[in-house]
Amino acid sequence: MTAPAEKTPRLFARIAAAALLLGILGFLVAAQSDPNTPASPAVGANADAPAPAEPFGPAPAPPDPTLVALLDGLTVGNEVNGWKVVNFYPTSESVVWVELQKGEIFFSVGIGPKGTGKPPPPIQTEMYEVGYGMPKPRNAGISTQEMTAAAEQVAARIRKREKEVPRPKGL
Repeated sequence: MTAPAEKTPRLFARIAAAALLLGILGFLVAAQSDPNTPASPAVGANADAPAPAEPFGPAPAPPDPTLVALLDGLTVGNEVNGWKVVNFYPTSESVVWVELQKGEIFFSVGIGPKGTGKPPPPIQTEMYEVGYGMPKPRNAGISTQEMTAAAEQVAARIRKREKEVPRPKGL
């Protein structure tokens, strides 16, 4: 007479599993119809194109005028070795990043006070060190030579003005 007792837990488990499945399905349907959810991109000629990349740091803001002076006038919209300057942003580590973009590919050139990088970045001026990295997307395939060339151009601008321009905020 143990057969009816075994059916009750199995039946209850099946009902619970079905209710859980319906709940998950209902959640997914509700999420799809949420008006705050961005619309799916239209299918068309550019359906296989990658989504536009976004800059690394915070929303672009005008760079500190002292930083622009140190960089010999370099600002958002200018080019460095064929890369467009799209943002400047300081970090809490006394580094200012100059974000560069070419198409949907980004990387950044970092500027910090000399002697603070661990290990030291590859490019040194009299008062600053200049490094590079953070490609986006990570597998962008930017050559080290291309990033070095852009960073060297930024360093050349610094060398030109570093003795006459006070240290910018954030550095």
